[in-house]
Amino acid sequence: MWFLHVFVVTAVLQWSVVTGEGQTNQFTLSLCRVWEECIETATKNSLENSELGTPEAICGDFLNMLEKHGVDCGTSHGPEEEKAGVEQVLSYLDPLPSNEEQQEESTPGNEEETNRRVRVSKQHLPHNRPANTDDVWRTTYFDDCSEWYTAQATFGSISSGVFSIKPVNFNGPISVYCDQTTDGGGWTVIQRRFDGSLEFYRYIGAYQNGFGDSSGEYWLGLENIHRITAQNAYEVYIELEDWSGNVKFARYSRFSVGPGSDYTLSVGGYSGTAGDGFGISDFLSTNNGEKFSTHWFDRDTYSSDSLAELYGGGWWYGSYSYSNLNGPYFRDTDGFNSSNGVGVRWVPFNNDWYYSLKKTKMMVRPTDFSTRVPNMRLHV
Repeated sequence: MWFLHVFVVTAVLQWSVVTGEGQTNQFTLSLCRVWEECIETATKNSLENSELGTPEAICGDFLNMLEKHGVDCGTSHGPEEEKAGVEQVLSYLDPLPSNEEQQEESTPGNEEETNRRVRVSKQHLPHNRPANTDDVWRTTYFDDCSEWYTAQATFGSISSGVFSIKPVNFNGPISVYCDQTTDGGGWTVIQRRFDGSLEFYRYIGAYQNGFGDSSGEYWLGLENIHRITAQNAYEVYIELEDWSGNVKFARYSRFSVGPGSDYTLSVGGYSGTAGDGFGISDFLSTNNGEKFSTHWFDRDTYSSDSLAELYGGGWWYGSYSYSNLNGPYFRDTDGFNSSNGVGVRWVPFNNDWYYSLKKTKMMVRPTDFSTRVPNMRLHV
């Protein structure tokens, strides 16, 4: 009960800084649910913990603050909403790790903790859907993982995991993996591979809509990626690992995917250790400005054949390409040579044209994130 009291007081002190006067959003709805749980929990424990005072004494200040900001917790959420209190608020701010992380962390010593996180993961997303309007959706879900990072930082617990987001002008929420540790966090993962369990040689429809599971290997979908990168200026961070455990990255300060059936790639401003696999300075092999191609959907500029058919997987092929992170997944025991073909490719990583990487992760973040977060911390 003491933890609940501390949590409520902290939320009250920080709320006006985070949300602003009179603004109703994810925090407002979450805090109303915290207040409900506060009353319920305080009532149940009032006899055993009388030294803490009455429920009104414990939770009254919190309710007064909500009312001061014009929030009526009696009407803030819809009739179909499930009650979600402190534990659920914390559970979706501290989500279930990915399949990859669970495999790495699954030991007898933490089995109980893993099982607990599996149980709460089913409730890691809010259920508040007061009405079927875009304005209400926009107050219910965040635009991307950078906003989830802000929410986690506000409540003092930052961790990576699966969350739901809703980009601007999008009809419904989408499930994504948020990387909150790499280079300061705030990254929305749009592609991830680490064990070859998911087939990436698919038709254009699959690449448009996305496939896989956000807790494991997946491709977020061209339409989703377009919606995300159209709402702000974004950068992309590509993390790569070979079969010897060497990890390198390629970072581009400009990244977006265009609309329509072409989903043209716009990328530039390379830095990093993995080399420029998008070839932005190479006119003949650059991926910048290229349309997306897949099996039976040839949009590349290679005149002799379809590179999607030759390389496998969907990518922004031009007349040639130094990269193809959605290519066939080869293991180190398969042998990397011209007889087997091109696998998960990023040629500058080790200057081997046929080497197939073990792990890949593509993720995007608003370019102003690195300045936004320090400013937020100054005001908290």
